[in-house]
Amino acid sequence: MKRIFIFIILSLTSINVSAAIYVVHDIEESSARSLAFQLSKLLPANTQLIPVRRSLFIQNASFLKSEDVTVAIGSESFRQVCSSVSEGAVMAIFIGKEEYLKARSQCGLPNSAVFSGAPLDKRLALLEAIWFDRKPLAVLYSDNLLIDVQNMQEQAAQHGFEFQFIKTEVDRLSVLKSVNFVLDGSAVVFSLVDTELYKNGIAQDILKLLFHKQRVMIGPSFAFVRAGSLFAIYSDTDTKLDILANHISMWQTKGVLLDAVYPDKLRVSFNPYLIKSHGVVLPSPSYLKDKYGLCSETGC
Repeated sequence: MKRIFIFIILSLTSINVSAAIYVVHDIEESSARSLAFQLSKLLPANTQLIPVRRSLFIQNASFLKSEDVTVAIGSESFRQVCSSVSEGAVMAIFIGKEEYLKARSQCGLPNSAVFSGAPLDKRLALLEAIWFDRKPLAVLYSDNLLIDVQNMQEQAAQHGFEFQFIKTEVDRLSVLKSVNFVLDGSAVVFSLVDTELYKNGIAQDILKLLFHKQRVMIGPSFAFVRAGSLFAIYSDTDTKLDILANHISMWQTKGVLLDAVYPDKLRVSFNPYLIKSHGVVLPSPSYLKDKYGLCSETGC
């Protein structure tokens, strides 16, 4: 570990090495190294790819060069890189679209992202096909998201729904009070990727409350389905890294910064217990693929 630490410091401070890619994170070291290894296999063999903990990176950010690329793991890493770095480009991964839009408004670096979750229209289209209660869909969100209320309402209306928005503080008590408030007029919580809102076990608390109230959540990830949401549409890590590698290559070889995107290869998973208890009839895997472009988790 000491040798790794010294290597990172030397890599951050050297002015003679070629352009480097820094994977900035605040996760388990083994997970960060695994992600970096997976990404390295998708890039040219001579690519310098360095996983580094966020706090160490920020302390040495002044040594970055304009040709360097920072891969920010998660929304908080993206925010801190944007506020601390003045050179290079930053690309975010494992971040929601609304998280990214809020953070990028204060980012002075060339930036892009690969979004977690799935496009709003695709989620609404599938919900329309399997859920016939047209009560408003409750959207809870924190101050870390940039919400385009009008655009979301217009998309919801195209599928016969409307949204009920409520902004909440991210402490457990505030969130659960907000959930109780919206459940009087809604049977569904339609969640967005909101890292701050759902951390520290709050997601599990919400899902337990919904279960006891006989309400459901449309989750943003497979983890939410396992914990008790009705379904989720999402992409796997390999798919995200594939797109990220292409973004990096286009920037390094052609100076072209591709737009932030959702992956086009998306999966869908359903919670079998909730599907059965709410009498939901699911489309076949082949219909999910042909109609919505979704790979059923059981058939992926």
